[in-house]
Amino acid sequence: MRPEYGLTNVYNPTAEIRKMDQLRPILVKKGATIGANATIICGISLGRYCFIGASAVVTKDVPDHALLVGNPARQTGWACKCGEKLDNNFICTRCKKKYKKGRNGLEEK
Repeated sequence: MRPEYGLTNVYNPTAEIRKMDQLRPILVKKGATIGANATIICGISLGRYCFIGASAVVTKDVPDHALLVGNPARQTGWACKCGEKLDNNFICTRCKKKYKKGRNGLEEK
């Protein structure tokens, strides 16, 4: 069974007035993980291998490898490509990959 999540397409929708001229895309980059019942507001970019927790409401762009939870979503750490949370030195305890801060979040060393 696949988890369900919500992607919006109009920033300020109304029931009576069609606003098809106000559509905004959502960019989901390679490896991004979106938890069950998470909502992504339109116009947002989800970075490579980021991890969005269940029921999070994402209202801002997400850096590569960022781990976000809550409503509104807040960054609580960093995630490895394998999906595990990184330690304080940006090292994965599972697969031992090492990361460093980059231009748009984390990148592999």
